Amino acid sequence: MAEETKAKKPGLFARIGKWFRELKSECRKIVWPTREQTTNNTLVVIACVVIIGIFIWVLDIVFGLGVQTLLKHFAA
Repeated sequence: MAEETKAKKPGLFARIGKWFRELKSECRKIVWPTREQTTNNTLVVIACVVIIGIFIWVLDIVFGLGVQTLLKHFAA
C-alpha cells in the first residue's frame, strides 16, 4: 500500500515545474496601479506619517511637562 502512494507522488522536478507554472498564471492576474494612483497613495501615506508624528510629538511634550510637574511637586 505504501509503495502505491509513493509511485503516484510526482517527482521533485515535476512539483517545481508545476509551482512555476502556477506562479506564472497568478502573476498574469496582477493589476498594477497607474502612476497617478501610486503618487496619490504615496502622498496619503506621507501625510498620515506627518500627522501621526506631530500627534506623538505633542503627546510627548504634554506628558513630559506632566512628569516634570509631578517630580517638582512631590520631590520637594
